[in-house]
Amino acid sequence: MKKLMMIAVMLTATLTMSAQMEEGTWSLMPKVGFNAADISGGKDVLDNRYGLVAGFELEYKVADWFGVSAGAFYEQEGWKVKEGDKNQENDYITVPVMAKFYVWKGLSLNTGFQAGFMTKAKGDYDKSDMNKFELSVPASISYEFPFGLNLEIRYNVGVTDVLKNNPQWMKNEAPQWLSKWRGYEEKNNTRILQFTVGYKFAL
Repeated sequence: MKKLMMIAVMLTATLTMSAQMEEGTWSLMPKVGFNAADISGGKDVLDNRYGLVAGFELEYKVADWFGVSAGAFYEQEGWKVKEGDKNQENDYITVPVMAKFYVWKGLSLNTGFQAGFMTKAKGDYDKSDMNKFELSVPASISYEFPFGLNLEIRYNVGVTDVLKNNPQWMKNEAPQWLSKWRGYEEKNNTRILQFTVGYKFAL
C-alpha cells in the first residue's frame, strides 16, 4: 500500500512539473492527430483526404502571455476524388514555427509559418507533377489542461502551389473582388483542418 501511495505521489509530482511553464523555461510536447486536407480550386470534383499527423513541438516561454515554438511532424495530406475511391496521397515532413499568445489560463491563440518537404506522392499525380517544397500559414487555438494535456485545432493555408500545372478541372473559387488579382485563379493551394492531442513536458 505504501509503495502504491509513493508511486501515486511521484506520478502526481511529475504531472504537475510537466505543466508548470514559467517565463524563461523550455518544454517538449509530443503530438498526434489527424488532418482533413484538400486543395483550392477543386470543390466540384474533390473531397477531403483524411490522414494522420504525428511529431513533436519544442516551446520556449518568453513571458507568461507569450511563447514561441518550433516542431517537426509527419503529415498525410492530398485530396480524394468524389466520383470513385481514389486518393491523391501526398505526405510531408513539416516544420512549423509558431508564436503563441496565452489569452486566458491555458488558452492560446497561435500563428506563424510552416515549411513542408514532400516525401511521397501517389495517385493521379506523382512527384514529377508536384512542387516538393510547400510553404503555408497555420493559425490555431489550443487549450492546455493544468496536468499538461493539450488539445489543438489548426487551419493551415498553403502559400505555394501543390501542382506544377493546373488540371482542367481546376476552377477559381475566389470572391469576385479577389479574383481580379492577377494570377489568383491559377493557384492550387493546400487547405488543412487539423486536430491534435499532445502532452507537455518541462525540460
